[in-house]
Amino acid sequence: MSANDGFAPPPGPAAVIRWGMRRIGGRPADAGQLTHVVRHTAADGAGITTFTGRSPFGIDQWVYLPFEVPAGTRRITVAAAHQRFTAVPWVARNVLDLGLFGPDADLRGWSGGARLRFTVSAGDATPGYVPGPVPPGTWAVALGPVVMNPAGMPWKVRVRVERGDDPAPQAATGPLPTAVAGRGPGWYRGDMHVHTVHSDGHRTVRELIGDARDAGLDFIASTDHNTVSANRHLGGLDLAGLLVIPGTEVTTRHGHWLAVGLPDGQWMDWRYRPVDAVFPAVAARLRAAGGVVVAAHPKVPVPGAAWEFGYDDVDAVEVWNGRWSLDDRASLWMWDRLLRQGRRLVAVGNSDCHTLVDAVGSPHTVVHATGLSARAVLDGVRAGRSYLATSPGISLSLVARSRGRGAAIGGTLHTRGDIEVTATVRGAPWTVLRLHTARGVVARTLVDHRGRCRLVWRGDASADRFARVEVRRCRPGRAMVAMSNPVWFVA
Repeated sequence: MSANDGFAPPPGPAAVIRWGMRRIGGRPADAGQLTHVVRHTAADGAGITTFTGRSPFGIDQWVYLPFEVPAGTRRITVAAAHQRFTAVPWVARNVLDLGLFGPDADLRGWSGGARLRFTVSAGDATPGYVPGPVPPGTWAVALGPVVMNPAGMPWKVRVRVERGDDPAPQAATGPLPTAVAGRGPGWYRGDMHVHTVHSDGHRTVRELIGDARDAGLDFIASTDHNTVSANRHLGGLDLAGLLVIPGTEVTTRHGHWLAVGLPDGQWMDWRYRPVDAVFPAVAARLRAAGGVVVAAHPKVPVPGAAWEFGYDDVDAVEVWNGRWSLDDRASLWMWDRLLRQGRRLVAVGNSDCHTLVDAVGSPHTVVHATGLSARAVLDGVRAGRSYLATSPGISLSLVARSRGRGAAIGGTLHTRGDIEVTATVRGAPWTVLRLHTARGVVARTLVDHRGRCRLVWRGDASADRFARVEVRRCRPGRAMVAMSNPVWFVA
C-alpha cells in the first residue's frame, strides 16, 4: 500500500511517528509508555526484539515501536499480548490495535484488535496485511491502545525478523474491474459496508462474494477497517457479474467513515481528531479522486465509534446500519432534523456484516445509475437517487408533480405551487407506508397482505419543501422495512 497522492502521511517511520505526535498526540514508544526493550538472536539466527510497556486510560493514543530490518530479511512476524479488562460487556473493554509500517511509511497492514499475531513476507501475509518485498531500514509496529481500565493496560510486543531467501511472491491479481459490461440505466442494489477476515469479519472474500450474489446484490463496497488488503484478493476472484468497489472503513477514535471508491493501492489515514481540522482535507482528496465519503453508524453507543466530525464534509450518512435498532432511530431523527434545516444530506443503509449470522445486504441501498460501474453508482449515491430496503423483493418509488413537471427520488421539482406526490411500494406485506415532509408525517396508509400499495397526496411546495417515504412494520417496535431519500421542492 503506497503513501503517495496525499492520502497518507510523509515517508519514513520517523515521519510516521512525528506525524502522529503532531496530529493526535501519538508518541514514539520511548516517550513514556515503553518500560523495557530486549533484543537477542534466536538459535535459528532470527533477530528478536521484545517491547514491554503500559498505556494509560483512554482511547486517543498511538504508540510506535521502531525496529531495524537488515538486508536479506525474508519475513517479519509480530506477536502481542495485553491485559484483559471489560468495563461494559460488548461495549467497552481493553483492546490493543496493531498495524505495521514499512521504511517509506507505506502501510503494510492493519488488523486492529482482531488478532494479536501477524506475519509479512514476499510470498504471503496474514489477512489484513500485504505481501511483498521486505526492504531494509527502520520499520515500526503501530499500536492503538484502547484502555478501559482506569489503572492502565500493560502490554508486550515481540518482533521476529528472519533472514534468508524470499519465498516465491504471490501472483499479482491486478486492480478490481471498474464496471460490469452490458448493464445500462436502472436500479442497482448494493451493500457498501461489509467486513471480511482481513479485519474483524468472519467471512473470507470468496464467502463474501457468494453471499452477496445470494442476497440479490448487484454491487458491494469492500470496507475492512483501516486496510485495503482484501481488494488484492477480490481482484483475483470470478465475480460473476458482481461489481466490487474498493474502499475501507476509516476507523478513527472519533467516529468511523466509509471511503468508497478508493483509488487502487491507496489507503486512508485514521489518526486525527476533530480539533486537528484534518478531516475536511482528507475527505476532499477522496472526493477529488471520485470517491464518496459516508459517515458510518453515527449514533452507535460504542466509545470512539460515534460520529464527531460533523456533516459539512460528508456526502452521505449511514442512517440504517444492520438490524434496525435504537441507534438507527437516533440517526434517522438526526438526519430528518438536518433535512428540515435545508441540508441535502444523502441517507444510505448497509449491513455492516461481521459474523456469518449477519446477513449480507440487510439492509442495502438501491441506487439509480446510468450503468453498473463504480463511477455511475457513486454518482447516483452522491445525487441521492436511492432508497433503502431490507431485501431484494422490496421496491419503492416516489414521484412529485406540479404544473406538468415532475421529479423522482433524489431530484428537484422547481415549483412554488401545489404538488401531487405519489408513493408506491411492492413486496412489503403488513407494513405501514408513511409520507414525510418538512412538516412531519403528512399521510400514511396500511400495506395489506399483497404487499403492494399506492399513496397519492397533495401539498404545498413552499410549506413542505421535500417529501420522503418510510415503510415500517406494524408490530411493536415499528422496525424499518424500506425508506427513500427525498424529492426536493424549490421555487
